[in-house]
Amino acid sequence: MVSELYIFFIYIKIISLVLCALFLIGIIYYFKKLKLFSKWKEKWQNWWGVIPEISSSNKNRKEWQKINKLLSEPYESSWKLSVIKAEAIVKETLNLMGYSGFGVANQEQDDFIKILEELKLRNYQNLEILHQLHQVRQKIIEDKDFSLEQNKAREIVGIYKKFWEELLNI
Repeated sequence: MVSELYIFFIYIKIISLVLCALFLIGIIYYFKKLKLFSKWKEKWQNWWGVIPEISSSNKNRKEWQKINKLLSEPYESSWKLSVIKAEAIVKETLNLMGYSGFGVANQEQDDFIKILEELKLRNYQNLEILHQLHQVRQKIIEDKDFSLEQNKAREIVGIYKKFWEELLNI
């Protein structure tokens, strides 16, 4: 009787171990699917001061593909969103490169203008164009009746993408 009970508990232990392994695999799968590991990794990198590698990674290529897809849609709202997203990618890349705009004295300007002024202090050229594009982006955000043509949106996104590619080539 005792040996039968002992064998029964061994089977229960084996089944429990298999179920625990399956649950652990499921948890890891869903964490990866929800991209929680990458969020935690980014938080730890920021906390420890580790600067992520700036490159034209898969993530950035996918973002630019999404922007191009938005530009090909027949809706003006999609074109406006593509301009906003293009500037966001450029700003994120500049932040990763260490340009935060904190060295500029005027506190009433937004971050992107501060970053452009910081770049100007470091002798970057043709920043007036980006300043004008940023003003168009601000009009898109502030004025709901602002009209943007598809060709103009393509031109703006193209300039942002060219500037972004030049940043990565430096």
